[in-house]
Amino acid sequence: MTRSSAMRAAYALTGLNDPSMGDERERDVILRSYSFALVLAMFLGFLASILLAVVGLGLWSIVPIFVVGIPSWAAIWFAAKEGVDLVALLDKASKSRTRLMWAGTFGFILLWGGALSFHILMGNPLVDIRIDIGDDAGLGPVLGGGIGAVVGLVAAIVALKARSRKTQRQLAAADDD
Repeated sequence: MTRSSAMRAAYALTGLNDPSMGDERERDVILRSYSFALVLAMFLGFLASILLAVVGLGLWSIVPIFVVGIPSWAAIWFAAKEGVDLVALLDKASKSRTRLMWAGTFGFILLWGGALSFHILMGNPLVDIRIDIGDDAGLGPVLGGGIGAVVGLVAAIVALKARSRKTQRQLAAADDD
């Protein structure tokens, strides 16, 4: 089956045909865990937009909303390219899941819209955090944080590589048996 270059890129990016996806059971668990992670990330993005609105960064609070929408749009596009209508499948969702998602959506809209409305109507945010940086732009903490992030990233990469080598040795030993 010939796929478009966008679909080939999507398959390469997701690694769905990669041996790391394991057997059917492992693949199912992996895909369900990524689904959970995606939903969690979306709710955290909504929480970030509410917090930005609460501290008076109303326009910036729109950015997380668009960012968390990208995976949903990508999923709808990907499924459509594979001949599955995700939007139509939403009609099959259980009533409890539908209620939960609508309650979450309306709760987010009320909190976010309330924080924005308060700021617009009152002229100041719910929580006013003013930071006076004066002459010192805080270069030291920024550099320290950046160096710490790089060291942490390198440590994580080294740990993952070591674990990967250990797993490869175990797989090779299992194949020898």
